[in-house]
Amino acid sequence: MPPLTEAALHRALGDTAVVGRDLRCLPELGSTNDHLKELARQGAPEGLVVLAERQTAGRGRLGRSFQSPAGLGLWMSILLRPDCPPERLPRVTALTAVACTGAIRSICGVEAGIKWPNDLVCRGRKLCGILTELESDGQGLAVVIGIGLNVAHRREDFPPELRETATSLEMVTGREVPREALAAALLRSLDRMYRDLLADDLAAWLGAYQAACVNLGREVRILRPDGREDRGTALGVDRDFGLVVRREDGTEEVLRSGEISVRGLSGYAGE
Repeated sequence: MPPLTEAALHRALGDTAVVGRDLRCLPELGSTNDHLKELARQGAPEGLVVLAERQTAGRGRLGRSFQSPAGLGLWMSILLRPDCPPERLPRVTALTAVACTGAIRSICGVEAGIKWPNDLVCRGRKLCGILTELESDGQGLAVVIGIGLNVAHRREDFPPELRETATSLEMVTGREVPREALAAALLRSLDRMYRDLLADDLAAWLGAYQAACVNLGREVRILRPDGREDRGTALGVDRDFGLVVRREDGTEEVLRSGEISVRGLSGYAGE
């Protein structure tokens, strides 16, 4: 698959209010998030997007590694400098997941699910990961959103340990997916998300998240930082995108993403 270029992406993207006004396509980075955080510390403008053809040290939530081979996915990070109450910022990861599902639907006709809090899944396998990080710099608080979306992988492109739990858009659709069009659709969706985050107009986004969340109504395992494990049933998602769970003893708890991991009782997504 040919490499992404800034000129092609700008043509596909068109005009946006914030996200993607400045685009940088690079052949290789350790981590697009780490690179963009360094640019943020140097005063990079809001809306800057960095894409890499390949990451050598991609990271996921809870310090997990993220496989990012050359030419097979969208490995990107977006810089935001939101002027809003800080309590809204933890919602960004979930909102980004909804933005990703909309872009995938518009380009591929595929309905991806969301595994709380930050993974996109299709047919019970992981399709996309999202990592949101905060960076304090001379201009205030910056938000860096990292997205890793599997686009052109075949089964053999994944390492053996991921072949039963990961998938790509080409594996799902059976056809080639244009990365420029997909990246542009995603950035436009993120631009709308950011507008609504600043306006605190998130009802539609919350509804879309709830409709896509594959955990709801299913039994889950709750893996806590100290090694304890609980079981319960996922009941819903609150307005801050916390997962409402009824534990086996009948008590209810709202999980915040933090250091808590949720797993289905069967398969990657519990489907």
